[in-house]
Amino acid sequence: MPLLDLHHVAIKSKDLKATEKFYTKVLGMKKVARPEFPFPGIWLEMGETMFHIYGGSAAQTHAGDYKYDQGVAPVDHVALRAKGFDKMKEVCKKHRCTWRQNDIKDFKLWQLFVQDPSGVIVELNFDATKEPRGSKGPTSRNQFDAGRPFQ
Repeated sequence: MPLLDLHHVAIKSKDLKATEKFYTKVLGMKKVARPEFPFPGIWLEMGETMFHIYGGSAAQTHAGDYKYDQGVAPVDHVALRAKGFDKMKEVCKKHRCTWRQNDIKDFKLWQLFVQDPSGVIVELNFDATKEPRGSKGPTSRNQFDAGRPFQ
């Protein structure tokens, strides 16, 4: 098969500064060099995958605003493998992120669903068997509820 890996994810941002803070300070991505384009933006790196964040008129809808149909768009969320569930949950709390957690016991999978400043849901998946000794994982508080959108 000619496909090799995911190259990048492109995200529209109504607030580049807040979005950069979310992806670098909360999720720990690294800001990297970006070509000179005629619109503002930032490029971020996660392993070998890039996140291209763009703003200004390039991020606006055809109506000239930043209204998106979050939760009903063709792409619902971005899922990433992660480690350090307990620490990541504390970082989400510290930065006052909108988040939910889930424990899929049959798959030994812990999840955090975090919303970025533009409404993009980032699903973080943690292999519970590879988490540090003594990790607590998800609690019953803020458990995932498929019928309840982020607010």
